[in-house]
Amino acid sequence: MTPAELQSLLISHLPTAVPGIEAAEPWTGRPYGLVVTAQGAGTVYWTVTGASNTAPAAAVEGERLAEQPTPDLPGGGKAATGEIEQALLTALAAGAEEGHVLRAERYSTRPVPPGFRYGLTVDCADGWRLFATCVGTSRRGEKLAEHRHYKPDETV
Repeated sequence: MTPAELQSLLISHLPTAVPGIEAAEPWTGRPYGLVVTAQGAGTVYWTVTGASNTAPAAAVEGERLAEQPTPDLPGGGKAATGEIEQALLTALAAGAEEGHVLRAERYSTRPVPPGFRYGLTVDCADGWRLFATCVGTSRRGEKLAEHRHYKPDETV
């Protein structure tokens, strides 16, 4: 599964698998970017990257991604990033019947999270290891450009 395929899977399964997700769409101008908006809340921006043939052999031979609990999306103007992270995992599990995803792990639930606090590591049956990483949030009605770490004229 490539980053583009993971982006597509999340876009197709998020609104149907997770009540409270208003929209999941490509992040225009960002390769494999994903914009997830919760109903009555804000938006969380994700980027999907990956590497092929890096999933550990045990994961390729191991278990399939189990059904995941539905997150509690409270609304109130600001998206709860950890709950949106869980929503991504729930959507992956909903799409797991296609057989592409073997396992996925949330960053925020690790004892020592990596450099990014929110995200997922996804091991796929074809050997791809993919990463969905949160790169920013915005409140309802705001744009990410208003976020202090993002400069819209910056080349990436």
